Amino acid sequence: MRIAFNKPVETMPLYCDSVGYDWNQPPIHRLNGYYAYHWLQTQSGSGVITIDHQSISLEPQQGILLRPRVAHEYHPTGGSPWKVSFLTFNGTLCRSLADFLKLGDYLVINQVSPELTTFIPEVLNEFNNSHSIALLDQSVQIYKFIMLLKQNNLLNNHRYQDSAITTPILKYIANHYAEPISNEKLAKVTSYSVTYQNRVFKRLYTMTPLEYLTDYRMRKAKELLLTNPTLEIREVAAKVGFHNPSHFIDQFKKFYRTTPSHFRKFI
Repeated sequence: MRIAFNKPVETMPLYCDSVGYDWNQPPIHRLNGYYAYHWLQTQSGSGVITIDHQSISLEPQQGILLRPRVAHEYHPTGGSPWKVSFLTFNGTLCRSLADFLKLGDYLVINQVSPELTTFIPEVLNEFNNSHSIALLDQSVQIYKFIMLLKQNNLLNNHRYQDSAITTPILKYIANHYAEPISNEKLAKVTSYSVTYQNRVFKRLYTMTPLEYLTDYRMRKAKELLLTNPTLEIREVAAKVGFHNPSHFIDQFKKFYRTTPSHFRKFI
């Protein structure tokens, strides 16, 4: 479905030029670009957009925002139809909002949020009016759309930054779980404070690094009990980082509701 609008007679801060959803996108070649700001998002299938001799793939849940008058072309790829949603808009506020987005000629969103994905289908019918109140509602909704783009971009950046903390922790635990590990030792690995690294890690994994360490050790203990029936319990404990066998047994029982010896009997 596609809806196109005439330019409003009255000057508007933001207004919709066209909007569409579930659109079977054909090849497009725009030597002089488009005259309005243009958001294009893949729903299914895939496409490629070429800007200044650079080709950018648009897979499902990926999108791109283009400035006006930026030369570009795009076409479907693969055997299936390229279904897209799109929004083109303009208005007196666009230039300052584009600066707020830090928009160059274009902005690629590699992982579109659920809120952005559902935005166009939800406003499609609301935009299908041309009276003055509806135009004001359009302006509000487009402003909301731009704020969602900004939020989406910030969240994607945070995910990238968070991986700089979580990935070294995960690797260090995997390689050193049999050794004594403290928050302070992990902080030296990440180069962040204990408080900050723990907050980031818990946000992504719903547990602190040391809680993850205990969970990892318990999984390794279970693996050893299954694959090495001749190992004594104290040896299993030592191999997974517990130098006190009694503490190991208590932790194992807490996780699996049975002792390591009983677990081994019922293998």
